[in-house]
Amino acid sequence: MQLSRLTVLSEDEVLAVHRASLDVLENRGVKIMSGRALDLFERAGLPVDRETRVCRFPAETVERCAAAAPETFELWGRGGRTRMTVGGGTPRCASGHNAVFCIDPKTLRRRYATIRDVEEFGIVSEWCRSIDIVGVPLNPMDVPARATLLYAAKALFETTAKPLFFSTESCAVAESLIDMMRAAAGTDDVGARPNAILQLSPSSPLFWQESAADGVLACAAARVPLVILPEPMSGFSAPYSVAGLLTENNAEFLSGLVLAQLASPGTPVLYGSSWTTCDMRTTGAQIASPETSLLRVAGCQMARFYRVPAHTTAPNTDSNAHDGQNAWESALSNFAAMDAGNDIVMNSGMFAGGLTTSLEKLVMDDELNGIVRRMMRGFRADGESCAPEVIRRVGPAGSFLTEEHTLDNLYSDEFYTPVLRAAPKYETWMADGAPTSDALAGRVAAAVLAKGNPADPGPALKEKLAAVIASFEQKYGRG
Repeated sequence: MQLSRLTVLSEDEVLAVHRASLDVLENRGVKIMSGRALDLFERAGLPVDRETRVCRFPAETVERCAAAAPETFELWGRGGRTRMTVGGGTPRCASGHNAVFCIDPKTLRRRYATIRDVEEFGIVSEWCRSIDIVGVPLNPMDVPARATLLYAAKALFETTAKPLFFSTESCAVAESLIDMMRAAAGTDDVGARPNAILQLSPSSPLFWQESAADGVLACAAARVPLVILPEPMSGFSAPYSVAGLLTENNAEFLSGLVLAQLASPGTPVLYGSSWTTCDMRTTGAQIASPETSLLRVAGCQMARFYRVPAHTTAPNTDSNAHDGQNAWESALSNFAAMDAGNDIVMNSGMFAGGLTTSLEKLVMDDELNGIVRRMMRGFRADGESCAPEVIRRVGPAGSFLTEEHTLDNLYSDEFYTPVLRAAPKYETWMADGAPTSDALAGRVAAAVLAKGNPADPGPALKEKLAAVIASFEQKYGRG
């Protein structure tokens, strides 16, 4: 049977978080800087204070909007090549996103990213066995600043046919990303076959910037799948307790859910979570603490309560190196996220608190994703699979090497076959240069890149994507 799903909240505790969130939303409210959003809330009969720009959310409205959001939706690759269902508790692993630095594969030193780094990330993500969705990994510094994300999105559309994931706080950028999605899909009705997910975030505590709220409205109008991702930090922008951090994230998510559903009922909305705790001794943000992994489980439980797909971040690590801390934090956060049943598990390829990416980390995380998936699948144990006849036939001191049962299972998925595995024999490992796991991952990435870009879409799509960027820069400038 399958591995049991992780839970951390009882049914009563889920209800307690829900009721506490409704209390905050109805009796305190959320500040909304978008006039369009406030107009929408007023038309829907929500209490809006125009002077303070605070909107309060009655419990009945929140629950009605939650019921309007779909439990699952379909996501497509570029040109409709691939299709997957998001929702239902099957984790889809995503690479990226939006780091500042990368590790140079030649010098092994941290540096600012270029557009070529994004292209290489897309090529390797396309190759990865356990990367289902590709997020923008880096903000390249060698392109015009105002359209940085658009240049990175273009690079991914041109190097991978897998579905993409974008995160922005700008409505203008969101609208241009939707235009890119239309170009890649070959239709204006991108909501019918969405090839990307967009993420927009409120500002903690209890605040929506104008452009972010307007971006939600733009996504809802196009019926583009949308992650509402609060990013509260314990002790600074959220209570200094694990349950308080969860409750604030929950309340802020619900405010975005209501906005999207009032704008366009049925818009796919994912419960976003990117948990951050704070070490109050150093004021350092932590994305891989034990508490954040508990919250990855709890957040998924809240998403299931509202019957919407769940998003979280993992594998996460606060380590600045490919070291033991990186390994155990990545493994624990990823297992918590995936075995809880989060539908999108995003951050493969990232480390150093989300500031840095490397191709080595991407390949190692791809391996980790595959290992966790194998563990989640469990195994069957019944009369046939327990193989009593084979055991009796071989008998004491016998060998199973030439048994038909062995050969049958040898070519099945019974046992996981790793890509990254150093030679187990010491002498052989030393003769190979004594490679560590990151060195082996670097070899794999180099071999993939040496084969070029198999997902090149051709000049027609490239021209359409370039035209979207040119239109954006003509309207908003290059920055």
